[in-house]
Amino acid sequence: MCPVRISLLSLVLASTSTVLLSTANNVPVPVFKSFPTTIKTSIHDTVLLPCYVENLGVNGIRWWKDERLLWDTSDEKVTPPDNIRVFPNQTLEVADLKDSDTGDYICQVVRPDPWNPINQVHAIEVMVPPNVKTVPESGELEVELGHEVIMGCIVTGVPTPVVSWSYKGKDMELINNRATLRFKATDRKMSGNYQCTATNGVGDSAAATIRLKILYRPEVGAERLWIHTAPGERAELSCTVFSDPESKVEWFHEDKAVDLGDGRIMAYREGEKHKLIIKRVISADLGFFTCRATNLFGRGQQSVHLSGIANPAAFKRGPKQSSNHNYTLIWEVESYSAIIEYKLLFKKHQGSSEMTDWTEIIVPADSSSPGPIHSQSYTLWGLQESTVYEASVLSRNKFGWSRPSHIFRFATKGADYNPDSSSQIEHLATSEDPTFVFLQNLLTDLSVKEDDLQELQEQDEAKEQVLRDFIEKKIVNIEEADASPMYEGNSWTADSGFSSIHTFSWGLSSCLLATLVQLLH
Repeated sequence: MCPVRISLLSLVLASTSTVLLSTANNVPVPVFKSFPTTIKTSIHDTVLLPCYVENLGVNGIRWWKDERLLWDTSDEKVTPPDNIRVFPNQTLEVADLKDSDTGDYICQVVRPDPWNPINQVHAIEVMVPPNVKTVPESGELEVELGHEVIMGCIVTGVPTPVVSWSYKGKDMELINNRATLRFKATDRKMSGNYQCTATNGVGDSAAATIRLKILYRPEVGAERLWIHTAPGERAELSCTVFSDPESKVEWFHEDKAVDLGDGRIMAYREGEKHKLIIKRVISADLGFFTCRATNLFGRGQQSVHLSGIANPAAFKRGPKQSSNHNYTLIWEVESYSAIIEYKLLFKKHQGSSEMTDWTEIIVPADSSSPGPIHSQSYTLWGLQESTVYEASVLSRNKFGWSRPSHIFRFATKGADYNPDSSSQIEHLATSEDPTFVFLQNLLTDLSVKEDDLQELQEQDEAKEQVLRDFIEKKIVNIEEADASPMYEGNSWTADSGFSSIHTFSWGLSSCLLATLVQLLH
């Protein structure tokens, strides 16, 4: 049985009755003994609205809902809706409440002319749980990158619900309560599920989800832009492609489509990764491969350099050394081809950005090393006591000089230097590094623009040689300000009268070239 709700105020009658008389003919004036009330209740409940009138006499009673006539004692043709009935005492019952039953209910005493009717107003507020519908109705929204996004929710419920938004499960901090979101799609990562939630304290909250897709041209990247190999070896190249809608991905070698017909080269996909497998590398494969993706909104590409040049060497820190004037450097390099020689560069770590601080040594390689991992050590003699140094090394095989290694710092006995609390390997591209300052100044002097370098980097090695020659011409005949040790046989000796003008060879230029490209990217 549905609960029946009625205001207690409506049942309280005055202890005494005052009879009002019309001044015209001494007819008592009708008086409401019930009281106006507002009832807040739930859907499907039953409500009783009283209409107690004293001195009703021959006057009639009408019930109205807003402007709709529900009941008239003087007109039998007026029939109330199925869920409404009127009791003999003029009490109005509204059963099985729906949200449409919310409104003002008027009990009206109808008097003959010339007197106006007398009204008592009650109100029913049916508490309705929130309901949410998405805009667009499908819950799916596609917007091109850079365009405006408009999404929203149509929210109903009594009382009016409060709307909140979340994105990918996290609440969005908005300035005010709003049913519509409007913003610009500035990033493809704005795609995802947006959820609006409506709450009004009646029943459970209601929520609806809109899935936003940002449409954009392909974005292509690669974890490794340079891959070492050699003829006869297996090589794997990969690129990562993000796009919506899906892209068509193709591989090119030196601007020509890669031939996948003979089975030696195959392409396949793993999620966003697109891989190119070369089962057996031949000399003609060396060079630049381009991963190119195309969809309705444009094209993106990324080049990967397949090279026979050795990987950059990596210094290894051996057992603690305690010599005052010498230090043994140990490094390893990965190369499928035999290493011919190394170019070792070292200088004092003293905060100077002068290029002439670097001293160069050509170190013959161990021809008996089978590879692909080649190890080498070299002892520097005649070093200053209690001094911190830094070194870099390049490797040469039959394909040419490698990129330089990262800077390695070491110290002779007595120096205030703890390798455990400082990075063993320092990148060239750090703003605190003096070499970085020098290279930035060199870039300014040479007036080499980033776009020029990037364009050269994406071309083949023959085009890179243009930049190499350009840099070589700019860094020859650099005079040292201080005396430098002289290499004689297998040791270094200090000659106080020695002063030299160094002409830096391509090895150092390649170091600078690789570092310049690294800085600009």
